[in-house]
Amino acid sequence: MDKSDDFITLEQDATLEEPLRRVAYEAGMMLGLEATRDEQAYHRRRLNRHQYWLNGYGTLAGMRVSHSPDSHPNDSDNITVRLLVSPGIGIDGLGREVLVHETYCINLGEWLAAQSESHLREGYSDPDNLLWLKVCVRQQDCPVAQQPVLARKLNLSTDAVQPSRTADSVMLELIPELPAADDPRFAPWASHLPVADALPALGAAEQATLNAVTAASAAAGAQLALHARLLHALDNSGVNTRELNDQFELGARLLLAHVAISVADINAILVNPNLVSINNLVRPFMVSASQLAWLARQP
Repeated sequence: MDKSDDFITLEQDATLEEPLRRVAYEAGMMLGLEATRDEQAYHRRRLNRHQYWLNGYGTLAGMRVSHSPDSHPNDSDNITVRLLVSPGIGIDGLGREVLVHETYCINLGEWLAAQSESHLREGYSDPDNLLWLKVCVRQQDCPVAQQPVLARKLNLSTDAVQPSRTADSVMLELIPELPAADDPRFAPWASHLPVADALPALGAAEQATLNAVTAASAAAGAQLALHARLLHALDNSGVNTRELNDQFELGARLLLAHVAISVADINAILVNPNLVSINNLVRPFMVSASQLAWLARQP
């Protein structure tokens, strides 16, 4: 997929404040490609917004990161190690469905050999001699099913084809980066600033309602007080995920795991499963009623 096309999709999906437009069909109205695209975008982006605001962001099930083999008799051997991402489903940072339908893998040694030293040092911790990698995933469009089309320019008759379908796919990334104790990029509603502790005072009627609910049930009153904070949740940042970062792909990424590799020499990294550790529990998880009900029924 062309990088510019990917950027256009990310830019469009990251703009949550833009009013959506659906086609108003009328008899005899001339409609072109723009109308068809607007109709598709209306339904697709409504679903994205529903998932972003109501369901959240994170892993729903699966997408476990592991490596193969998981151990080796000798720590000093340089062997082939593959990072694996198992099948799973989740929602990325822009509210888009991420579906990994089969196990994906990457040859860790080949990937490391293809990186520059300066790039790898972005994730190198000198005191610990550890190389940290982030495993991330996000939704990505994949143009498929090339079909002949009418040439729009001269001398294009030998290559007058265009993709007739856009398939939902995923982009998996390995990124050298030191882990942060609390990385705000990988949290629900990450683009929106936290609500200040000192909220504007409630009106007389609002305070009376809160007091009445609290008198009846302290738990219900505490919950209503939290809900009152949501009235100010967008005061500072508004409805726009682009404030997370100028590079939309950063805001779209879903963190899956941190990988730590014990490194003696950053210029000659020994690839051995005994020197690789993976933490899948740094990722954000989604919580749904059906998911919790399924978990509760497990033995």
